[in-house]
Amino acid sequence: MLLYHLTINGNLRKTLTILIALSFGLSSCKSEKRYSDYNESDFYEVQGFIESASLTSDPFDSPTEKNIRFKYFLDRENPISGMENDLEMFEAKTGFPLIVLVHKDDENVSFYGRVGILENLNTKEKEFLSEHIKNQMELINQTESE
Repeated sequence: MLLYHLTINGNLRKTLTILIALSFGLSSCKSEKRYSDYNESDFYEVQGFIESASLTSDPFDSPTEKNIRFKYFLDRENPISGMENDLEMFEAKTGFPLIVLVHKDDENVSFYGRVGILENLNTKEKEFLSEHIKNQMELINQTESE
């Protein structure tokens, strides 16, 4: 009986130790910063487009809740990719032009701003967007004709 009692206490102690270690480990995990963690004045707007807008994997999420991948700095040889998950955006569709909010001190920190086109695009951005929109229209036409 004593051996049985010691075995149970030993197992309980191991389980408690594991649970405590897990709770400390999980509580110390850093979550990604959100736009609301910054000041609005820390950002500037650049032109981008939505590379993909897919529904979240949670079946209980609203159909407007999406994971968004986007590209920005379209005038560069290699535009930068950004991503935001679990955004509730009805108008977010793959291929749409997007105004991206980019952090002034770190251009890799970016957030989905709004669907639209900036007024002050440079020549390369205009060319890129024109070609992009033309390609999107061709895809739509192909889909409709099938």
